[in-house]
Amino acid sequence: MSSWRGLALAAVAIAAAVLVFLLLRSPGTEPDRDEDFPPDTIVAPPAPQPGGEVRVYFSRGDTSASVTRPVSGEPGPEAALRALLAGPTDAERAAGVSSWFSAETASLLNSFSVSPDSVAHVDFGDLSAVIPSASSSAGSEVLLRELNSTLFRYPEVQAIEYTVNGSCEAFWNWLQYDCEIVTRVNRER
Repeated sequence: MSSWRGLALAAVAIAAAVLVFLLLRSPGTEPDRDEDFPPDTIVAPPAPQPGGEVRVYFSRGDTSASVTRPVSGEPGPEAALRALLAGPTDAERAAGVSSWFSAETASLLNSFSVSPDSVAHVDFGDLSAVIPSASSSAGSEVLLRELNSTLFRYPEVQAIEYTVNGSCEAFWNWLQYDCEIVTRVNRER
């Protein structure tokens, strides 16, 4: 009788160990079949990576081209603006997407903030030195459409103040306009 009791206890112990193993592992945590782990090793799932995606707006002909970009930090208006300033990829350009923004403008964001009254304050380095032709009437329209479409996608941005090295006049005079704060127009997002 004691041998049956011993077998029963052994069976219960094995069943409990299997149950604990099954409860502790989660989908996607099994080692690759090519790797050789000891049978009692539990492989933890990879740590979640910070970041997400943002949507930016470039141009395709006379319309906007919406593009999704992965970001390593917080996905929000600043991350979207930084992705926009990096410009389209070579593959996107080959597919007809265009922009004034490129690798040359990627580092030209001096600062970005959104005030409690929902005004985004965007200060650039000297964009005019890198993209002087954006000052044409059609060029400035495209540049502003890309910036405004990208930033107004975020409901926390109700208005935008653009500056170059802290000067509203420097930004707007380059584009042949008077200094202004751009306000949100009811837009489809």
